[in-house]
Amino acid sequence: MEKSISIKGILKRTAAVICSAAMLMTMSSFGKNVTSYAVNASSAVSDDIGLVGNLFCTADSSSADHAELQWATTLSAESYTLYRSTDPEKDFVPVYEGSGNSFEDDDMKTGITYYYQLKVKSKGKELYSSVKSLTPCALPSGLSTYDNQKGSNLVYDTNGYKVGNTYYSYSLKKHNGKDDIYLAETTSSDGKRFGNERNVADSSQNSALASCKIESVHIDYIPEKNKVVVWAHWEKPSGYSDGKALVITGTPGGQFTVHHVYNPLGIQVRDMAIFFDDDGTGYLIAAANKEGQGANATMYIFRMNDDYSDVTEVVTTLFEDQYREFPNLIKKDGYYFLFTSQAAGWYPSSGAYSVTKDLKGKWSELRSIGNTSTFSSQSGWIVNMQDKNYLMHAYRWLRASSTSGTTLCPLYFDKGFAFYDYCPYFKYNTSTGDLYPVQQGELLSQDRPASSSLAAKSGNSPAKAFDGSYQSSFTAIGDYKKWPFYLQVDLERVCELANIQTSWYICKGSEGYYTYTVEGSLDGHNWTKLLDHTNKDSETVNKTYGFNSDMLSGKARYVRLNVQNATLQNNPNNNWYTPTVYEVKVFGTPVGSAVKPEPYVDIDFENGTGNLSLNGGASVKQDAQKGKFLYLDGSDNTYGEFPVGMLDGCRDYTVSMDIKSESEGNFFTFAAGKNDEKYVFFRVAKELFRFAATTDSWRDETELVYDLNGTEWHNYTLVVNGADTKLYLDGREVLHTTETHGQAADMGSGTSCYLGKSYYSDDSCFKGSIDNIKIYRTALTESEISGGAGEVTGDVNGDGIFSVGDLAAMQKFLLGRGELANWKNGDLCQDNVIDVFDLCLMRKLIISL
Repeated sequence: MEKSISIKGILKRTAAVICSAAMLMTMSSFGKNVTSYAVNASSAVSDDIGLVGNLFCTADSSSADHAELQWATTLSAESYTLYRSTDPEKDFVPVYEGSGNSFEDDDMKTGITYYYQLKVKSKGKELYSSVKSLTPCALPSGLSTYDNQKGSNLVYDTNGYKVGNTYYSYSLKKHNGKDDIYLAETTSSDGKRFGNERNVADSSQNSALASCKIESVHIDYIPEKNKVVVWAHWEKPSGYSDGKALVITGTPGGQFTVHHVYNPLGIQVRDMAIFFDDDGTGYLIAAANKEGQGANATMYIFRMNDDYSDVTEVVTTLFEDQYREFPNLIKKDGYYFLFTSQAAGWYPSSGAYSVTKDLKGKWSELRSIGNTSTFSSQSGWIVNMQDKNYLMHAYRWLRASSTSGTTLCPLYFDKGFAFYDYCPYFKYNTSTGDLYPVQQGELLSQDRPASSSLAAKSGNSPAKAFDGSYQSSFTAIGDYKKWPFYLQVDLERVCELANIQTSWYICKGSEGYYTYTVEGSLDGHNWTKLLDHTNKDSETVNKTYGFNSDMLSGKARYVRLNVQNATLQNNPNNNWYTPTVYEVKVFGTPVGSAVKPEPYVDIDFENGTGNLSLNGGASVKQDAQKGKFLYLDGSDNTYGEFPVGMLDGCRDYTVSMDIKSESEGNFFTFAAGKNDEKYVFFRVAKELFRFAATTDSWRDETELVYDLNGTEWHNYTLVVNGADTKLYLDGREVLHTTETHGQAADMGSGTSCYLGKSYYSDDSCFKGSIDNIKIYRTALTESEISGGAGEVTGDVNGDGIFSVGDLAAMQKFLLGRGELANWKNGDLCQDNVIDVFDLCLMRKLIISL
């Protein structure tokens, strides 16, 4: 048998190779279109789409053989499709389709160049990004590691500014026990060991330096003019009412002058940055305010004079009344990027940027970047690594003593778009500009089945917390917001967990920290606590706002984030937040295939009724089509009953059975609950299916209705996954809601479970036939319903699900560049041959998903 399969595989492969030569001619519905995405899309390449890709490595790996792709657009996007190829001009296949704005490619080999292009559907049009390429490689030697979790310092071969054979370094310092400020110059012959401190500017030049505090210090050296330029925010020792700028310039090793402690052009300035353009023109960018505005209400850009000691004019004002601070301006590929943070005191805040090609011209609206809290930091200055790579240097003013004081995020640019994301560590070399983020394994959770204990609208469903976008969120429906709550993801594989990153809701002025635990399960029923983040006396808990990155250890298929509460810094006893989570990312390593859960109830009536007791006119019958089945005649007191408490405490369960109905009116086919106040049921009538769940009688039912011919045999599989409920009819999903707010777990203990009996005394009993009853105390996935891992139609790459990844694998196989894990699942035409016709059908199925 094994030999015949092998020969058949060879024949199939031969047929595929023969077909591949004709594929571009015969595949009008697929092949020509896929090729055109890279070849002919130039006419549709849009500057309104940005796409970046960066290589990263997993912990303890010596190769950068994974990639993160990120994208953004100013278009009104309906959906995104990311294509990949190993040829820059053809054979592009989709690897991602959805509404998120990032994708992780974990299927790469070193030494091969991969090409990517993004398609955006917008207002009936299809527009494209330019093509990007990445070549996985072994990590170069000489890399240092930066720790974003605990903190460390960037390692430079040399520091300071080299002038001739001497390195100079400058810093604004205080004398011990005083509130004064002076500018210290130190020198070095090798750029590593500095000494010979010299006081080059102090209160002897300006008495305002004798008692003050200095923030937002910017020191730069302009080689063309051999000039050191210092601008900083000056205030009295207490308060922030002056909003003045300190300006010092001088020559390395020579004279320095304190020019000003003043309000430039009479304008109060606070957080500031200095920028020198390609032509040497200097600019001051400052969070300022117009008359009558609060501090930092508007961002000003001033032009400096020729020696950078003063400003001559206001070039433009931006973000009026938006209270942005901590500006930083850089120029990249002809675009000016101005990064700012939201003014939120010393708490983390959201970062954003604006972009232009002309400093005096029109700037873009603020564009979001990173997550809602800049990863528990404040957007800061930009580290330029030899013009090859960049880092966002974000400050963590509020933090536990055992955590990092800065968050450094690799920063990438494409046209007028900028991107950064969090990584626990990264490897780098400041001399060469090499930079490789390090994640604790693969991203396991994106676009996997997700659920919550709380109801939510579909646009804010639990899936939004696992979709690869920091801008979308899971948000509970206001009327049903409850604390505590949970978010859960089914990884659909057994995985060794390593890291969970959570981006929370955060509110300026009412910032809150979260208490939570993380649990893992192999079967969806038995849970093990993997992390406890509930001790409010711990600095790690009470000084981390907006974002948490926690290391994990343990194997799990299901991961559950149990959120206890949010504690608001300005009102710790009044949490008014609506439960909201923007993104959860679970990292680790797949170690095994998912095993389909065993049913808690499994009755086919061929060998009795199992733990189902029959009452009234309930009986087991037999016919030629179904064999033995349960028949309920609809007479009074005719029903089947399962053991009491079977679904007690369950938020996740699956009920599957074959049903042929003869009933009309009001009745329950399947019911679980306590009484006519607390129940969940579905009915199969002659003409429709109806599901309802409530903990407050009919007044507050969650309802799903589907028209059908119920008088014929159909399989009905109801999957309840927290507040997420789906109906599969004969294996195909036909109903879905994320708003289920009547759950078995909320009905108390001692719940009953019936076939054919209603909790309403005036209802009739169900009349009809039932067979093949399976009840699981966990929620089955679509692949498990359609056949289980390894038996899913279309699943040719063996990951247990049918997705665009299978389309890519099939294309590779037909081009002679890869193998199929299970070719039988790809034989969609059922002709024992894998060819382009199967590929065409697979694409149609993918599009219909």
